[in-house]
This record gives sequence, C-alpha cells and structure tokens, in this order.
Amino acid sequence: MKGKVFWGIFIIFLILLAYVLPYTILTDVHEWYGSFLLWGIIGVLTIIANLMVTKDWGE
Repeated sequence: MKGKVFWGIFIIFLILLAYVLPYTILTDVHEWYGSFLLWGIIGVLTIIANLMVTKDWGE
C-alpha cells in the first residue's frame, strides 16, 4: 500500500510538472522539440508509474 501511495503522488507530481515547466523554465525555448522532449519523457515516466500502481491489480 505504501508503494502505491508513492507512485500515486509521483503521478500527480509528473502531471503538475508537465503543466508548470513549459510556462516557467521553458518559456524562452521557442523550438517545438523542447516541450516535445519534456512531454515525451514525462509520458514514459507516467506509463511506468501506472504499471507500478496496477501490477497487482488482479490479486
């Protein structure tokens, strides 16, 4: 249960990071690949976190 709470908080953190970073730190990056790379990495991390949360789903 403790691990699931960690991964749940991690997912919320990633969602907030995906929203906040492009409007703060990446504001001066005018190339499209700056935010695309960020959202790609955050997307992969979110998928991994979701796998960790749901790995014991059937038990």
